[in-house]
Amino acid sequence: MNRKQTGIIGTLLILIVFCGFLATKLNSPLYSGNEIASGEDKSTIGLNQSDSNSFFVEAKLARDQNNAKTYQRLQERIDDESSAQEERDKASTEYRQLALTTEKEIDIETKLKGRGYEDVVCYIDGNKVKVFIKTEAELTEAQAKEIKDEVLSSTQIKDVEITVKKQ
Repeated sequence: MNRKQTGIIGTLLILIVFCGFLATKLNSPLYSGNEIASGEDKSTIGLNQSDSNSFFVEAKLARDQNNAKTYQRLQERIDDESSAQEERDKASTEYRQLALTTEKEIDIETKLKGRGYEDVVCYIDGNKVKVFIKTEAELTEAQAKEIKDEVLSSTQIKDVEITVKKQ
């Protein structure tokens, strides 16, 4: 695969991630119908929901922006004709590794959402995976094992840290 193809694939991957995020945001309801029926102050409920939702939105945005900057930096190193071929090859390898890591993070998030969790953010950092789950109650041991098994099947990494963010 030459440099041009690598750049195109990376750009398309970033575009797919962004489109998925945008589709998720546009398909979510603008308000919850139970805010008025509960008798609680609407501003308090909105703030609580906003805090929980904003964590996941901000985490995904920050991750995507960080990945985009890294992709751009690596692409510049790959395209730099003045640098040594070894340096460009190393940047190309890092680029592919970042793309694979991003794909695995999204795959884990999708699989866990498919298992019924409301929202999920996953970070793969070397040999450790951090998973943030949005749920109403604490996780049972069976649920934690299910999450760890899903991560292990996708990444082959056994060190999994699960953090629950309550609604």
